[in-house]
Amino acid sequence: MTTFEAPIGNVPKAGQDVHLVRWIRSADGWTSQTLLCTYLGCTPDHWIVDSRGEQVSLARDEWSQFAF
Repeated sequence: MTTFEAPIGNVPKAGQDVHLVRWIRSADGWTSQTLLCTYLGCTPDHWIVDSRGEQVSLARDEWSQFAF
């Protein structure tokens, strides 16, 4: 997987902790799922992060940075 060194949108620096969020529709309505992880890089379509020691690729159209 190729990553880009130039930022795509508003992305953190590699090695920085990032808090991501996505919304999931359930039988009861909408609920959020959050993930606190370490940013490694990105492609136009995916966040590449470290979550609990495992490299994970998350779809950028599903996951957004959580703003405090």
